[in-house]
Amino acid sequence: MKKLIHLLCGIFLMLHVFPGMAVAADSKYTYQNSTNLSTWLWDTSRIVSEPDTVINNLVLHHVNDLFLQIDTTIEQQVYREFISKATVNGIRIHALDGAPEWLTDQKMQNAFLKWLNSYQKAALADEKFKGIHLDVEPYEHEQYEVKPHDLLVRYQSMMITMRNQANTLNLEFGIDIPFWFYGVMYNNKYGKGNMAEWLCKHVEFITIMAYRDTGAGTDGIIGISAAEMKLFHKYNVKGTIAVETGRLAEDYKFVTFYEEGKDYLYEQLNLVYKHYNAEPALYGIAIHHYDSWMAMS
Repeated sequence: MKKLIHLLCGIFLMLHVFPGMAVAADSKYTYQNSTNLSTWLWDTSRIVSEPDTVINNLVLHHVNDLFLQIDTTIEQQVYREFISKATVNGIRIHALDGAPEWLTDQKMQNAFLKWLNSYQKAALADEKFKGIHLDVEPYEHEQYEVKPHDLLVRYQSMMITMRNQANTLNLEFGIDIPFWFYGVMYNNKYGKGNMAEWLCKHVEFITIMAYRDTGAGTDGIIGISAAEMKLFHKYNVKGTIAVETGRLAEDYKFVTFYEEGKDYLYEQLNLVYKHYNAEPALYGIAIHHYDSWMAMS
C-alpha cells in the first residue's frame, strides 16, 4: 500500500511541477520501450481543436516521433505551442508533407520550404521541428505509366534538394518508401541501378511501408522488409518498419491491421522487433496513421 501511495504522489508531483506532461501507460510489449516508435498525423486541424488530447494519446501509446503534416493556413503560433508541449513530453515533431504532384509542380516544393524556413527562424529552441519527413510516391502520379523515367529523375533531384535544405536547417531528413522499391530501376543522369539502393546513398532516415497484417512469413512484414533492411545495413541507414491501420477496400484487407485490433497489431510488431532487434539498421517501428490507430478497438 505504501508503494502505491508513493507512486501516486510521484505522479502528482510530476504533473504539478510539469503541468504539460502526460504519463505513459505500462507496456507489456517489448518493442514499445525498446525502440523508436513513430506515427503520422495528417489531420493537422487536431493540433488546433484538441492539442492536449493528441499529446496525451501519443504519450500513452509510447510515441517518440510524430510526422505532422504542414497546413500553412494554420497560424504558426499554434505549431509553436503544440511543439513546445510535445517537447516537454519527449516527443519530437517532424514537418511532414509531400504529394505525387510535387514532382511536376516546383511551386509546391518551394511553398513548403519557404514556410518551414520562416517558422524555424522565428521559433524558440523547444518549438522547432526536429526533421523533415517526405511522403512523395512517384508511382501515384497520373503520368507515371506514360513517362516513369522522367518522373523518377525528378524524384531523385527533389530528394537531393530536400536533403540539402534539411542540412542547412540542421534538421533530420526522412522519407517513406514502399517495400518493393528495390525492384524499381533507374537509368539516367544519376547513374543506373535500383531506386532503394540509390536512396540509401542519399537519405539517412528511411521508413519502409511494409504493409501486411501479419509479422512472420515470406509475405509477412519481416519477409517483405528483408531486402531493404539489408540495404540499410550496408549503407548505415536508420531504418523504420511501418505498418498500416487504415480501413481499406475489401481487396486490400491483407495490408492493414484495421480489422484485427490493437492487441493483435502489437503482438505482430513485437515479433518484428524481436526478429530485427540485433540489427543495427533498425531505428524503429512506425504505425500509419494517428487517426486510424487511435480509432482501433
